[in-house]
Amino acid sequence: MIRGGNRKEVPAIELVVGDLVYCKSGDRVPADIRIIKCESMKVDNSSLTGESDPLLRSPDIGHNNPLEAKNLAFFSTNCVDGSGYGIVVAIGDNTVMGNIAKLVTGIKREKTPIAIEISRFTKIITLIAIFNGILFFSICLGFGLEFFTALIFMIGIIVGNIPEGEIYFEIIFRSFFNLIFDTK
Repeated sequence: MIRGGNRKEVPAIELVVGDLVYCKSGDRVPADIRIIKCESMKVDNSSLTGESDPLLRSPDIGHNNPLEAKNLAFFSTNCVDGSGYGIVVAIGDNTVMGNIAKLVTGIKREKTPIAIEISRFTKIITLIAIFNGILFFSICLGFGLEFFTALIFMIGIIVGNIPEGEIYFEIIFRSFFNLIFDTK
Protein backbone atom coordinates (compact mmCIF):
# COMPACT_ATOMS: atom_id res chain seq x y z
CA MET A 1 0.00 0.00 0.00
CA ILE A 2 1.15 3.52 -0.70
CA ARG A 3 0.08 6.37 1.58
CA GLY A 4 1.69 9.78 1.62
CA GLY A 5 4.13 8.68 -1.08
CA ASN A 6 5.58 5.89 1.09
CA ARG A 7 5.18 2.20 0.34
CA LYS A 8 4.12 0.22 3.42
CA GLU A 9 3.20 -3.38 4.15
CA VAL A 10 -0.13 -3.33 5.98
CA PRO A 11 -2.71 -6.03 6.66
CA ALA A 12 -5.66 -6.06 4.24
CA ILE A 13 -8.01 -5.25 7.12
CA GLU A 14 -6.41 -1.80 7.47
CA LEU A 15 -7.07 -0.80 3.85
CA VAL A 16 -9.71 1.82 3.10
CA VAL A 17 -11.44 2.79 -0.13
CA GLY A 18 -9.17 5.13 -2.05
CA ASP A 19 -5.86 3.62 -0.92
CA LEU A 20 -3.24 3.01 -3.60
CA VAL A 21 -2.13 -0.63 -3.63
CA TYR A 22 0.84 -2.31 -5.29
CA CYS A 23 0.52 -5.99 -6.26
CA LYS A 24 3.25 -8.11 -7.75
CA SER A 25 3.49 -11.72 -8.87
CA GLY A 26 2.75 -14.06 -5.98
CA ASP A 27 0.68 -11.55 -4.01
CA ARG A 28 -2.95 -12.04 -3.06
CA VAL A 29 -5.07 -9.06 -4.04
CA PRO A 30 -6.05 -7.46 -0.67
CA ALA A 31 -9.29 -5.76 -1.84
CA ASP A 32 -11.22 -5.03 -5.01
CA ILE A 33 -8.96 -2.63 -6.89
CA ARG A 34 -9.20 -0.62 -10.11
CA ILE A 35 -5.93 -0.96 -12.01
CA ILE A 36 -4.34 2.38 -12.88
CA LYS A 37 -0.91 1.18 -13.99
CA CYS A 38 0.44 -2.29 -14.64
CA GLU A 39 3.18 -4.28 -16.36
CA SER A 40 1.92 -7.58 -17.81
CA MET A 41 -0.22 -8.13 -14.71
CA LYS A 42 -2.17 -11.38 -14.74
CA VAL A 43 -4.59 -12.51 -12.04
CA ASP A 44 -6.13 -15.89 -11.32
CA ASN A 45 -9.90 -15.37 -10.98
CA SER A 46 -10.65 -19.08 -10.59
CA SER A 47 -11.91 -18.60 -7.01
CA LEU A 48 -14.62 -16.29 -8.39
CA THR A 49 -15.40 -17.46 -11.90
CA GLY A 50 -13.96 -20.96 -12.09
CA GLU A 51 -11.85 -19.90 -15.07
CA SER A 52 -8.47 -21.56 -14.70
CA ASP A 53 -6.48 -19.38 -17.11
CA PRO A 54 -4.81 -16.28 -15.65
CA LEU A 55 -6.38 -13.11 -17.01
CA LEU A 56 -4.37 -10.12 -18.23
CA ARG A 57 -5.22 -6.87 -16.45
CA SER A 58 -4.88 -3.39 -17.96
CA PRO A 59 -5.82 0.16 -16.96
CA ASP A 60 -8.13 0.44 -19.98
CA ILE A 61 -11.81 1.01 -19.24
CA GLY A 62 -13.43 -2.39 -19.25
CA HIS A 63 -16.75 -4.08 -19.48
CA ASN A 64 -19.86 -3.00 -17.54
CA ASN A 65 -19.91 -6.37 -15.77
CA PRO A 66 -17.19 -6.21 -13.07
CA LEU A 67 -16.20 -9.86 -13.58
CA GLU A 68 -15.52 -9.14 -17.26
CA ALA A 69 -13.70 -5.83 -16.74
CA LYS A 70 -9.99 -5.89 -17.53
CA ASN A 71 -9.23 -2.97 -15.24
CA LEU A 72 -10.39 -4.65 -12.02
CA ALA A 73 -8.64 -7.14 -9.74
CA PHE A 74 -10.68 -8.76 -7.01
CA PHE A 75 -10.17 -9.50 -3.34
CA SER A 76 -8.75 -13.00 -2.66
CA THR A 77 -7.54 -13.57 -6.22
CA ASN A 78 -3.85 -14.08 -6.86
CA CYS A 79 -1.53 -12.01 -8.98
CA VAL A 80 0.30 -14.72 -10.91
CA ASP A 81 2.42 -12.64 -13.26
CA GLY A 82 3.66 -9.07 -13.59
CA SER A 83 2.79 -6.23 -11.25
CA GLY A 84 0.48 -3.27 -11.01
CA TYR A 85 -0.92 -0.37 -9.06
CA GLY A 86 -4.58 -0.04 -8.24
CA ILE A 87 -6.97 2.10 -6.24
CA VAL A 88 -9.07 0.27 -3.65
CA VAL A 89 -12.73 0.47 -4.73
CA ALA A 90 -14.29 -2.02 -2.29
CA ILE A 91 -13.31 -3.72 0.97
CA GLY A 92 -14.72 -6.41 3.24
CA ASP A 93 -18.33 -7.45 2.60
CA ASN A 94 -18.65 -4.90 -0.22
CA THR A 95 -16.17 -6.76 -2.44
CA VAL A 96 -17.32 -9.12 -5.19
CA MET A 97 -16.24 -12.05 -2.99
CA GLY A 98 -18.16 -10.56 -0.05
CA ASN A 99 -21.29 -10.29 -2.21
CA ILE A 100 -20.93 -13.93 -3.24
CA ALA A 101 -20.55 -14.92 0.42
CA LYS A 102 -23.75 -12.99 1.29
CA LEU A 103 -25.63 -14.81 -1.46
CA VAL A 104 -24.42 -18.21 -0.31
CA THR A 105 -25.26 -17.62 3.35
CA GLY A 106 -28.74 -16.36 2.43
CA ILE A 107 -29.78 -19.67 0.86
CA LYS A 108 -32.55 -21.41 2.76
CA ARG A 109 -32.52 -25.15 3.04
CA GLU A 110 -35.82 -26.40 1.76
CA LYS A 111 -37.04 -29.95 1.71
CA THR A 112 -36.85 -31.68 -1.63
CA PRO A 113 -40.08 -32.99 -3.15
CA ILE A 114 -39.05 -36.59 -2.37
CA ALA A 115 -38.30 -35.71 1.28
CA ILE A 116 -41.73 -34.07 1.60
CA GLU A 117 -43.41 -37.13 0.07
CA ILE A 118 -41.50 -39.57 2.30
CA SER A 119 -42.43 -37.56 5.39
CA ARG A 120 -46.09 -37.53 4.35
CA PHE A 121 -46.01 -41.27 3.64
CA THR A 122 -44.43 -42.14 7.01
CA LYS A 123 -47.03 -40.04 8.84
CA ILE A 124 -49.85 -41.89 7.06
CA ILE A 125 -48.29 -45.29 7.83
CA THR A 126 -47.77 -44.23 11.45
CA LEU A 127 -51.42 -43.23 11.83
CA ILE A 128 -52.53 -46.54 10.28
CA ALA A 129 -50.20 -48.44 12.64
CA ILE A 130 -51.56 -46.61 15.69
CA PHE A 131 -55.14 -47.19 14.54
CA ASN A 132 -54.42 -50.92 14.04
CA GLY A 133 -52.75 -51.12 17.46
CA ILE A 134 -55.73 -49.54 19.20
CA LEU A 135 -58.13 -51.74 17.21
CA PHE A 136 -56.31 -54.94 18.18
CA PHE A 137 -56.02 -53.71 21.79
CA SER A 138 -59.80 -53.38 21.87
CA ILE A 139 -60.27 -56.81 20.25
CA CYS A 140 -57.89 -58.43 22.78
CA LEU A 141 -59.80 -56.86 25.67
CA GLY A 142 -63.04 -58.06 24.04
CA PHE A 143 -61.71 -61.64 24.01
CA GLY A 144 -60.91 -61.38 27.71
CA LEU A 145 -57.13 -61.00 27.66
CA GLU A 146 -55.53 -59.15 30.57
CA PHE A 147 -54.98 -55.41 30.18
CA PHE A 148 -51.16 -55.61 30.16
CA THR A 149 -51.12 -58.50 27.68
CA ALA A 150 -53.39 -56.53 25.35
CA LEU A 151 -51.20 -53.45 25.86
CA ILE A 152 -48.02 -55.36 24.94
CA PHE A 153 -49.80 -56.77 21.89
CA MET A 154 -50.85 -53.22 20.88
CA ILE A 155 -47.31 -51.86 21.33
CA GLY A 156 -45.89 -54.76 19.30
CA ILE A 157 -48.28 -54.06 16.40
CA ILE A 158 -47.55 -50.32 16.44
CA VAL A 159 -43.77 -50.68 16.69
CA GLY A 160 -43.73 -53.41 14.04
CA ASN A 161 -45.57 -51.22 11.54
CA ILE A 162 -43.97 -47.82 12.08
CA PRO A 163 -41.44 -46.87 9.37
CA GLU A 164 -37.89 -46.17 10.49
CA GLY A 165 -38.26 -42.48 9.62
CA GLU A 166 -40.60 -42.05 12.57
CA ILE A 167 -38.36 -43.69 15.20
CA TYR A 168 -39.47 -41.29 17.93
CA PHE A 169 -42.81 -43.15 18.20
CA GLU A 170 -40.88 -46.31 18.96
CA ILE A 171 -38.90 -44.48 21.63
CA ILE A 172 -42.11 -43.18 23.23
CA PHE A 173 -43.67 -46.64 23.33
CA ARG A 174 -40.54 -48.26 24.74
CA SER A 175 -40.35 -45.56 27.42
CA PHE A 176 -44.02 -46.13 28.22
CA PHE A 177 -43.44 -49.92 28.38
CA ASN A 178 -40.45 -49.47 30.72
CA LEU A 179 -42.45 -47.09 32.92
CA ILE A 180 -45.36 -49.54 33.26
CA PHE A 181 -43.25 -52.63 33.95
CA ASP A 182 -40.51 -50.73 35.83
CA THR A 183 -37.73 -52.46 33.87
CA LYS A 184 -34.29 -50.95 33.93
